[in-house]
Amino acid sequence: MTYPGHYTYPVVYEKDEVGNQGMYFPDFPGTAIIPSDFLDGVKRAKEMLASRILELEENEQELPKPSDPASLELSTDECLYYIDVYMPPYRNEDANKAVTKNCTLPRWLRDAAEEAGLNFSQLLQSAIKEALDITKDSKH
Repeated sequence: MTYPGHYTYPVVYEKDEVGNQGMYFPDFPGTAIIPSDFLDGVKRAKEMLASRILELEENEQELPKPSDPASLELSTDECLYYIDVYMPPYRNEDANKAVTKNCTLPRWLRDAAEEAGLNFSQLLQSAIKEALDITKDSKH
Protein backbone atom coordinates (compact mmCIF):
# COMPACT_ATOMS: atom_id res chain seq x y z
CA MET A 1 0.00 0.00 0.00
CA THR A 2 1.36 3.45 -0.90
CA TYR A 3 0.87 6.40 1.42
CA PRO A 4 1.36 10.12 0.85
CA GLY A 5 4.47 11.89 2.09
CA HIS A 6 2.57 14.71 3.80
CA TYR A 7 -0.56 14.71 5.90
CA THR A 8 -2.40 17.74 7.22
CA TYR A 9 -5.04 17.41 9.92
CA PRO A 10 -6.96 19.88 12.05
CA VAL A 11 -6.09 20.08 15.72
CA VAL A 12 -8.22 21.82 18.32
CA TYR A 13 -6.39 24.01 20.83
CA GLU A 14 -8.23 24.90 24.00
CA LYS A 15 -7.29 27.21 26.84
CA ASP A 16 -9.58 27.84 29.77
CA GLU A 17 -9.91 30.96 31.90
CA VAL A 18 -7.35 29.62 34.40
CA GLY A 19 -4.76 29.03 31.66
CA ASN A 20 -4.99 25.24 31.40
CA GLN A 21 -4.26 24.15 27.84
CA GLY A 22 -4.99 21.11 25.75
CA MET A 23 -4.91 19.94 22.15
CA TYR A 24 -6.69 17.10 20.40
CA PHE A 25 -7.24 15.77 16.88
CA PRO A 26 -10.97 15.41 16.13
CA ASP A 27 -10.18 12.81 13.45
CA PHE A 28 -8.14 10.61 15.80
CA PRO A 29 -10.08 9.79 18.99
CA GLY A 30 -7.89 9.51 22.06
CA THR A 31 -5.17 11.82 20.76
CA ALA A 32 -5.10 14.50 23.41
CA ILE A 33 -2.11 16.28 24.89
CA ILE A 34 -1.65 18.78 27.68
CA PRO A 35 1.19 21.07 26.59
CA SER A 36 3.20 23.45 28.73
CA ASP A 37 2.56 26.20 26.15
CA PHE A 38 1.26 26.57 22.62
CA LEU A 39 4.60 25.92 20.86
CA ASP A 40 5.21 22.83 22.97
CA GLY A 41 1.71 21.74 21.99
CA VAL A 42 2.40 22.13 18.28
CA LYS A 43 5.59 20.07 18.55
CA ARG A 44 3.95 17.34 20.60
CA ALA A 45 0.84 17.33 18.41
CA LYS A 46 3.02 16.76 15.36
CA GLU A 47 4.78 13.83 17.06
CA MET A 48 1.46 12.36 18.16
CA LEU A 49 -0.05 12.74 14.70
CA ALA A 50 2.93 11.03 13.08
CA SER A 51 2.74 8.20 15.62
CA ARG A 52 -0.98 7.62 15.03
CA ILE A 53 -0.55 7.73 11.24
CA LEU A 54 2.32 5.21 11.45
CA GLU A 55 0.23 2.93 13.63
CA LEU A 56 -2.62 2.93 11.11
CA GLU A 57 -0.26 2.51 8.15
CA GLU A 58 1.56 -0.41 9.79
CA ASN A 59 -1.78 -2.11 10.47
CA GLU A 60 -2.86 -1.34 6.90
CA GLN A 61 -5.89 0.52 8.19
CA GLU A 62 -7.50 3.36 6.32
CA LEU A 63 -6.65 6.81 7.61
CA PRO A 64 -9.52 9.17 8.35
CA LYS A 65 -10.13 12.02 5.96
CA PRO A 66 -9.35 15.39 7.54
CA SER A 67 -12.48 17.00 8.93
CA ASP A 68 -14.07 19.89 7.10
CA PRO A 69 -13.57 22.89 9.42
CA ALA A 70 -17.21 23.92 8.90
CA SER A 71 -18.33 20.58 10.35
CA LEU A 72 -16.48 21.04 13.64
CA GLU A 73 -18.34 22.66 16.50
CA LEU A 74 -15.93 24.55 18.73
CA SER A 75 -16.60 26.16 22.08
CA THR A 76 -15.62 29.77 22.77
CA ASP A 77 -12.34 28.69 24.39
CA GLU A 78 -11.27 26.52 21.43
CA CYS A 79 -9.41 27.42 18.22
CA LEU A 80 -8.75 25.30 15.16
CA TYR A 81 -5.23 24.95 13.76
CA TYR A 82 -3.68 22.61 11.22
CA ILE A 83 -0.73 20.32 11.78
CA ASP A 84 1.29 19.16 8.78
CA VAL A 85 3.57 16.17 9.15
CA TYR A 86 6.18 14.93 6.67
CA MET A 87 6.16 11.15 7.08
CA PRO A 88 9.23 9.64 5.31
CA PRO A 89 11.61 10.20 8.26
CA TYR A 90 9.12 8.53 10.60
CA ARG A 91 8.63 5.57 8.27
CA ASN A 92 12.28 4.85 7.65
CA GLU A 93 14.43 3.93 10.64
CA ASP A 94 17.54 4.68 8.61
CA ALA A 95 16.27 8.08 7.47
CA ASN A 96 18.70 9.98 9.69
CA LYS A 97 21.69 7.85 8.77
CA ALA A 98 24.34 10.04 7.16
CA VAL A 99 24.92 9.55 3.44
CA THR A 100 27.53 11.06 1.16
CA LYS A 101 26.49 13.46 -1.58
CA ASN A 102 29.09 15.19 -3.74
CA CYS A 103 28.64 18.88 -4.39
CA THR A 104 30.33 21.04 -7.02
CA LEU A 105 31.16 24.68 -6.30
CA PRO A 106 33.75 27.22 -7.43
CA ARG A 107 37.19 26.78 -5.88
CA TRP A 108 37.23 30.35 -4.54
CA LEU A 109 33.95 29.67 -2.69
CA ARG A 110 35.27 26.42 -1.25
CA ASP A 111 38.48 28.14 -0.13
CA ALA A 112 36.61 31.03 1.48
CA ALA A 113 34.25 28.65 3.27
CA GLU A 114 37.10 26.49 4.55
CA GLU A 115 38.99 29.58 5.71
CA ALA A 116 35.89 30.68 7.60
CA GLY A 117 35.62 27.24 9.20
CA LEU A 118 32.17 26.55 7.77
CA ASN A 119 30.70 23.06 8.02
CA PHE A 120 29.70 22.11 4.45
CA SER A 121 27.42 19.27 5.53
CA GLN A 122 25.45 21.39 7.99
CA LEU A 123 25.08 24.23 5.49
CA LEU A 124 23.87 21.92 2.73
CA GLN A 125 21.39 20.21 5.07
CA SER A 126 20.06 23.56 6.28
CA ALA A 127 19.66 24.89 2.74
CA ILE A 128 17.86 21.76 1.54
CA LYS A 129 15.52 21.75 4.55
CA GLU A 130 14.75 25.42 3.96
CA ALA A 131 14.05 24.78 0.26
CA LEU A 132 11.69 21.93 1.20
CA ASP A 133 10.10 23.91 4.05
CA ILE A 134 11.13 21.28 6.60
CA THR A 135 11.63 22.63 10.09
CA LYS A 136 14.73 22.30 12.27
CA ASP A 137 13.97 18.78 13.52
CA SER A 138 14.50 16.33 10.64
CA LYS A 139 11.19 14.61 11.36
CA HIS A 140 9.21 17.81 10.81
